[in-house]
Amino acid sequence: MERSLELYSDGHLYEFQNDQPFKVTETQGQVDRLIEALRFSIATTFTIAPPEKIPPEVPEARGSRHLNLAGFKLLTAFEGCELSAYDDGGGVWTIGYGHTSGVYPGMKITQAEAETRLREDLEKFETYVENAVQVSLSDNQFSALVCFCFNVGPGTEGFGGSTLLRLLNQGNYQGSADEFPRWNKVNGKPWLGLTRRRLAEQALFLDRPWEPFLTYEETNIRVLKLTDPLMQGEDVRQLQAALKRAGMAIEADGYFGKGTETAVKQFQAQKSLNADGIVGDEARKQLGL
Repeated sequence: MERSLELYSDGHLYEFQNDQPFKVTETQGQVDRLIEALRFSIATTFTIAPPEKIPPEVPEARGSRHLNLAGFKLLTAFEGCELSAYDDGGGVWTIGYGHTSGVYPGMKITQAEAETRLREDLEKFETYVENAVQVSLSDNQFSALVCFCFNVGPGTEGFGGSTLLRLLNQGNYQGSADEFPRWNKVNGKPWLGLTRRRLAEQALFLDRPWEPFLTYEETNIRVLKLTDPLMQGEDVRQLQAALKRAGMAIEADGYFGKGTETAVKQFQAQKSLNADGIVGDEARKQLGL
């Protein structure tokens, strides 16, 4: 499905899908508005219309879906509300509920302004997710994706270019869900806050309770190995999914059996690790867990 952009002389940016216009954004001739519009587009090409070209008629825009209550609670719980600008840890100045556009050091806003910015931001992310996803979604799945996109950003560097979205649009819902925990790093290093958020978003996507992950601690991560009775659980299934992505012949059934141990040993040998079949910190790191 080909998507393209065309900027008209009146400052309106039109987005086309298979040559049919479906979205228009008013930039008012301002560079920052144009950059913001491009950021929230999933188009792959861009042109500038000749001055004499008449802008097309655009049908009523999509954007009928909204974050549900569970998603709103999750997002606001993890974003928090800061009325003074702060560095988010990755060099991005942020204010209010994760608002980043036009934020500068020393900036201050009121609670009412923070809530207004949140409503405006959510509308953009809701529309972006609705346009980017090509398969049916439950309210919880949609809301989890909006929360995720709100945090990692749209576009090819964020949600729009993610394996999570690619797998989802292929109809691989579980594979898509498995991708959430991989987005827990800042400057290449895992952050506990992001780990908590990704696990909460994943839980919401899978229609499971997400609140326990507000206080999730890394000490909850157990060493995985072959035991009697067999270890089982979501952490085992995520391990198996990661091994499968790494090329191991294994099914993600959530049980750490002999086949999983063999796959772990094969992976460890490939990475020049001690091939003992025990999944500790180094094996997790190599697997991106």
